[in-house]
Amino acid sequence: MIDRLAKSIETRNNSLASALEAQGSKLALGIGDDAAVWSTGSGLTVATTDTMVEGSHFFIDQIGWRNLGWKAISTNTSDVGAMGCRPTFALVTLGLRRDLPVNGLVEMYAGMMDALEYSGGLIAGGDVVKSPVFFVTVALEGQSVTIGEKAHLLRRDKAKPGDLIAVTGPLGCSGGGLRLALGDNRSSDLKKEDSAHLNRAHFHPYPKVSEGIALARAGVKSAMDISDGLLDDLGKLCKESRVGAIIRASDVPADATLRSAFPDDWLALALGGGEDYELLFTAPAEIMDIAVRAVDAPISIVGEIHPASTGVIVVDDSDSPISVATGGWDHFDHNSQSS
Repeated sequence: MIDRLAKSIETRNNSLASALEAQGSKLALGIGDDAAVWSTGSGLTVATTDTMVEGSHFFIDQIGWRNLGWKAISTNTSDVGAMGCRPTFALVTLGLRRDLPVNGLVEMYAGMMDALEYSGGLIAGGDVVKSPVFFVTVALEGQSVTIGEKAHLLRRDKAKPGDLIAVTGPLGCSGGGLRLALGDNRSSDLKKEDSAHLNRAHFHPYPKVSEGIALARAGVKSAMDISDGLLDDLGKLCKESRVGAIIRASDVPADATLRSAFPDDWLALALGGGEDYELLFTAPAEIMDIAVRAVDAPISIVGEIHPASTGVIVVDDSDSPISVATGGWDHFDHNSQSS
């Protein structure tokens, strides 16, 4: 099975290796030995890992094999892109039940290669273990981009009072797709293309890697990806930076499909649905102007960083605080669900 999986990605992986080598990162020893070996050019190396567990993060009959591969990679490339870095080398660990079809796993690896060809990087190795629960773990290394002669990272602890808060893309569609997957009864009332749009947002997210690199080059210093919901992730960024934040509800971006499908809940989904894998970032106004022009994606300015005493609050158009039940993702909260 391992040989078959390795063979199934060999040609595409070799092409990705050539692209990385042109960027200064060379695979010296790949799949087949005790460890993978690669060399990198000057700059900073980052690493991340993420695990998807059947029954907790996905159900294979809902997500499908190819989307599972895409999402397993994309959750990691999103983390690397959120630090302003380019993905390089991935290690994939599989926990397998005996009854899983090898053809399904090959299709999953095809989805992984789709995601790597979209975002960059390659599979350098991994591990396979027997497990009563099917899981996929991806560990990914990334390389910083050099600005002038200095490597630059986007970080959670660099937000400052007075910074504007911005996000890429619309938010909440992934949360809407999750609701449909879990059996929300409004799905029968939606147009087929609207259901497909929301499902695709949840099962096939597009990580913002090139956008993160563009933000770093524009001079942005503070960013993270939106995986647990805007408010929850903004709270993490504020905690690391020891600041507070005010978000204007009317400026939170949500597309027409989400608003139509969930007219009463679209704001809660946009603020806390999670798994959007868009970028949340902060910057002074002059840097934000540069970033908006530099990034090839819709950017919405949704608020401002304040001193820590402010906390993180959402306000309406009259600047009055409002309460939004977001239900952001928590791995140990029984009310949090994913697929």
